[in-house]
Amino acid sequence: MKVSLIIPTLNEAESIGKVLQGIPKGLVDEILVVDGHSKDNTIEIVQKWGHKVILQEGKGYGKAVSTGIKHASGDVVVLIDADGSYEVTDIPKLIKCLEGGYDIAYGSRYLPGSGSADDTLIRFIGNKIFTFLLNILHKVHISDSLFLYVATKKKIFETIDRHMKSTNFDYCIEFPIRAHKLGFKYTEIPSFEKKRIAGKSKVNEIYHGFRILWALLRG
Repeated sequence: MKVSLIIPTLNEAESIGKVLQGIPKGLVDEILVVDGHSKDNTIEIVQKWGHKVILQEGKGYGKAVSTGIKHASGDVVVLIDADGSYEVTDIPKLIKCLEGGYDIAYGSRYLPGSGSADDTLIRFIGNKIFTFLLNILHKVHISDSLFLYVATKKKIFETIDRHMKSTNFDYCIEFPIRAHKLGFKYTEIPSFEKKRIAGKSKVNEIYHGFRILWALLRG
C-alpha cells in the first residue's frame, strides 16, 4: 500500500526542518505539508527539503486535514503534527493494524508502554475528562481522545471527513465519533509523545476546551 503522510503547518519554521529530517527514508511514499498561510519561512524550509507544500483551504486545523486528504495520492493516509512530538517510527505499527483487518489505527499516549514528555497537568486532566465523556456519550472505546495520530485508508478518511462539522482542533475529538457511528473497525497502539522541538502549542485550553466540549455534546 502506498502511504501518504499529511503534516499541517502554521508558522513552524523552528521545527518543520527537523521533523522532515527525522522521517526515515522509505518510511512513507509521499509527504504532504499543508500550510495554513504561514507568516514565517515554513514553506521555504519545506521546499528546501524537496517536499510538496499545499496551501490549505479555509482556516483551522480541520480544514488543513481536509485539504491534505484531497491531495493525497496514497492508498493509506497518516496524520502527524509539525512540532516533532509524534514518534514517526510507529507508522509501520499503525499500518500493520490496517493490514490485520482494522479500518483505523490510532496512536495513544495512555496505553501501557506509552507516555508523554509534552503533556501539561491541565491538558492531562482535560483529556481524561473528554475521553471519558466521549466513551460514555458516544460508545467509543479509545484511551486518548485528543491525540489524532491516525492511519486509515484514504477512502475511509474521505468518508469520515465528509461527515465532519469541526474545522479547528475539535476535529480531533469529532473524528472518532464519526468513525464509530459510521461503523468502522478501529484499534489503538501505544505511542510515546516526545517533547515538542520548538515553539508553543496553538491550542488554547479555555477556548478550544469549550469547542471540544461542544463537539462532544453536539455529537
